[in-house]
Amino acid sequence: MKVVHWKDFIKGSLKASGSAAMTIGVFDGIHMGHQYIFNNIINHDSEISIVLTFVENPRLFFKDNTYPGDIFTISQKLKTLTLMGIDIVILIDFSSDFSKLSGKDFLFLIADNCDISYLSLGQNFRCGKYGRTSSYEAREILKSRNIPVNIEKMTYFNDQLVSSTLIRKAILSGNLKTARNMLERVFSLDIADIPQIIREKTIIIETKNIKQVLPPQGHYVVRIGNSNITQESEVYFNASEIVIPLHTVQKLDYIKF
Repeated sequence: MKVVHWKDFIKGSLKASGSAAMTIGVFDGIHMGHQYIFNNIINHDSEISIVLTFVENPRLFFKDNTYPGDIFTISQKLKTLTLMGIDIVILIDFSSDFSKLSGKDFLFLIADNCDISYLSLGQNFRCGKYGRTSSYEAREILKSRNIPVNIEKMTYFNDQLVSSTLIRKAILSGNLKTARNMLERVFSLDIADIPQIIREKTIIIETKNIKQVLPPQGHYVVRIGNSNITQESEVYFNASEIVIPLHTVQKLDYIKF
């Protein structure tokens, strides 16, 4: 999978890449609804599939104090998109200049720099300054470029709307089974690049260094490991630390719930 940054994309780095089936969104967690959209663009008869997404959730840029944290790190997102078979990911570093783009200008920048043959958007998609442009407005805007826009219906699981927001709430409340069902995988903390304090009998990870949403304080039976080994362990969460008994694995990449 090829990763292209927005600043390079709008300089025309993908103009000669061929006809593209594309989708746009934050896609935190890549839950079952996101996967449906990705499969649509992968299976479309375009030459390539493209996901345009963000390095960080835009809510972090706006310092939204109600935002509890991410489900996925950018590393997890890219790994999952690679495994799904996406050809190209365009990454946006949200900035002050980017936040001022209107929805129309944003969409035309994409259309000007890529041969889009098909665009798949979630029903709740919004873009442009203050998120003023909806998926339905995007479809009308792109009619002038003859770009077909398919608006996907929302996904439900057990009569509940599947969303990244609901999954975050499930993790925060300790309802990890609901999170797992909607993600279609276990929730995993990516700790590969986070400082780990090795003590005589424990590994300590300070929660202030974790940007992912965390379950409630308490004991959990989890899988810990790295690329070489995985094993079952108990971990303990408190307000400031994750405490892990010291096993044979001394440098951890993940904690899977």
